[in-house]
Amino acid sequence: MNADQTQADRAATCETMLRTAAREAGAFISGDGRVHEEVAAALLGIAPGTLANQRRAGTGPIFYRVSGRPTYRLIDLAEVIERGRCVSGW
Repeated sequence: MNADQTQADRAATCETMLRTAAREAGAFISGDGRVHEEVAAALLGIAPGTLANQRRAGTGPIFYRVSGRPTYRLIDLAEVIERGRCVSGW
């Protein structure tokens, strides 16, 4: 990713990469770009239980409850990733 991209551009690029990774893993992606909690956790590199704990504490990514199950939009996951972006001063 180019250092001159805006955060929104970086999030869009990241979303594309997340979508590709989810598809390659055989995960279901809804028509509006949502994935189940287990897939979201894997894409973020954390355990599903950690993501569930973050959701309960209100510190995790935005989620949607559909048929009782939490789902996450890929763009929301990408935005969480990009908000954690650090630029080294070295």
